[in-house]
Amino acid sequence: MSGNTNKYSSAGHASARQFLQTVLQRYASLSEYADRGQVQIWLGRLPYAIEFRTAHNSAGDFRFDFDCPHPYPPLRDRISHYSLGWVAGEAYLRVDYPKAEQPLTRRFENRELALASATGISHGAAHTIASLLFPGGGGRSLLELKRLRFRGLKPVDGVACYRLTGHWDRARVTLLIGMHDLLLRECTEHRWRSVERRRPCELSAVAGPETFTRPPASAEA
Repeated sequence: MSGNTNKYSSAGHASARQFLQTVLQRYASLSEYADRGQVQIWLGRLPYAIEFRTAHNSAGDFRFDFDCPHPYPPLRDRISHYSLGWVAGEAYLRVDYPKAEQPLTRRFENRELALASATGISHGAAHTIASLLFPGGGGRSLLELKRLRFRGLKPVDGVACYRLTGHWDRARVTLLIGMHDLLLRECTEHRWRSVERRRPCELSAVAGPETFTRPPASAEA
């Protein structure tokens, strides 16, 4: 069901669903993209946060790095580093565990399989951005949200954002999307108390010389 038309609808968009379609078109048209962000969930009574970085270049290469602290609070200083990527059509997931002798790399036949292997570990953050930048790759799309509505405006880091709500399997979801750049700043899944925050930035801020290089074969898992 399409969202209602009200004073919060952006110019030229009759519904929240039409607005989201424009957002997806915006991501699909980007030749480069980068962000930094965090997923925060609750494990019992304590918050748990995963930091991440996204890099996508004009050659179509992709890299999503995320850092997972140990879920047991006294061991939170033990952080596992993950790198999901595809370079020149080759997909991989590289993992660097605390105190491991060397990182382990698993290679995949396609990026969909690589993405599936990282989605759960990253609490959905890997899939969120990949589904925006590379639509049609499988998994859940924002356009599958039901009962979409505009809910007003909310600033995020000084950026004016549209606030939209919808539902996935009876679970309420809130999206914050930049009014002018049409980029996702926040996605909250209320049922799971999960908040994914993104801060878009210049590609050079997160990408160095080794960002879009295949992991060495000697680290094969």
